[in-house]
Amino acid sequence: MTADSPRLTPTLIVCAIAIEAGLLLVLAAETPAQQVAYVLVGYLVAGAAFGGLLWRLRRDTRATCSPAEMAIVIGAAVVFRATLFGVAPATSHDVYRYLWEGLVQQRGFDPYRLAPDSPPLRALAAEHEALWERINHRDIPAIYPPTMQTLFRIQAAALGGTLLGWKCVLLLFDGLLAGVLALKLRRLRAPPVWLAGVLWCPLLLLECYEGGHLDLVGVALLAAAVVAYEYAPAQPRGAIRGTKTLAVCLLSGMLLGLSIDVKYFWPAVVAVLLTLRTRPRRYGAALAAAALLVAAAAWVPYRAGFVAARDTARMFAEHWTFNDIIFEALRMVPMARWGPMVIVMVALAAAAGLLGFRRRAAGVAVAAASDGADAWTDVWLLSGTTLLLAPVAYPWYFLWIVPGLVCRPPLWLVTWVLAVPALHLVDLHYVRTGVWDPMPWLWWVVDVLPALLLAGAWRRRLCRR
Repeated sequence: MTADSPRLTPTLIVCAIAIEAGLLLVLAAETPAQQVAYVLVGYLVAGAAFGGLLWRLRRDTRATCSPAEMAIVIGAAVVFRATLFGVAPATSHDVYRYLWEGLVQQRGFDPYRLAPDSPPLRALAAEHEALWERINHRDIPAIYPPTMQTLFRIQAAALGGTLLGWKCVLLLFDGLLAGVLALKLRRLRAPPVWLAGVLWCPLLLLECYEGGHLDLVGVALLAAAVVAYEYAPAQPRGAIRGTKTLAVCLLSGMLLGLSIDVKYFWPAVVAVLLTLRTRPRRYGAALAAAALLVAAAAWVPYRAGFVAARDTARMFAEHWTFNDIIFEALRMVPMARWGPMVIVMVALAAAAGLLGFRRRAAGVAVAAASDGADAWTDVWLLSGTTLLLAPVAYPWYFLWIVPGLVCRPPLWLVTWVLAVPALHLVDLHYVRTGVWDPMPWLWWVVDVLPALLLAGAWRRRLCRR
């Protein structure tokens, strides 16, 4: 990198103003339908500016950045979040389910066993009527895994189970994500101004601080697990270095275990990948064991409702669909209802195994944590593949690939992150008409180009020596 590259200050200022203008549109809405429409327009304005910023960052060749540039990046990130902090969600009501399940646990009930409209919860529903009425699918018990249920309960106890309290929790994990990405950039000796590639991402800003979605929690834990993994010594020879490698692998595994109990798919395939890539094998076994033990231990407080949670998850996997043309095509093949999900899980495990064994097959000596750049690339490649194959891929699900924007992201990732907000057209139609139309044609608009680019990334990754 050279230190005499053009400064980014003018670009940062222009992009920050455009992104803030897109976010301010949301505040002007007077009805839910108007808010969803303004969210879409805001995505268009902010996304155009953000795409230009990513293009400019890719051309940045400096090893450092000026204090003024970092002040703009951090200051604008704070302003963006403050703009949306008090906004009630209109694109989704999932956050009200989070708040409700925290309150249910505070009263001593198990959300996995009691749906919101269950008779034992009538008194609680009457007490929080406005919240209860906003919950979708009140006949279905909890589906969110235990890491999230624990957070729901802590938030209800400490912050009163309020929307602003939940956004404070998201802000905490947003800070964790920023911190681990800063460590990633430091390890790469890259300018910290590249943090704007994530901190200014309109998808993260609107899906978390307008929609209130929990995916940010899992994303932060997953990114922390991968960055921790990269800090393991590459040649763990000797007692001290071997102990450090073991400790780092255990830490990475524990973070993965917590992330698995936020959303099962993504962290699970990443755990398979990192386990297979880790050499010597005993360190990989330690990573896998830590992930499994932590993921299992999170269920201990909810063990009485495990069977009910399993049944709800199975119902979700077998019947819930959105933006899932590939998965729906599998359902057309005569097989058991749960067959397509098994096929997808096996395919993802095979993809993780292919990437995990690839360097070994090439004859490259890989120690405890193999090439960090390759691991980082593979994680988001697997996450994107999971989104492509999964039965459900709402816009906020794509938060799981947003950390990949921090270091010269691949074209498939940028294209997808900028395109998926168009799926909110479904929400706009719903709030206007009351009719849920998944609009399958949107898949061709939003996903086909990124899917083709993703396939090209797989080809290059597997053919690269």
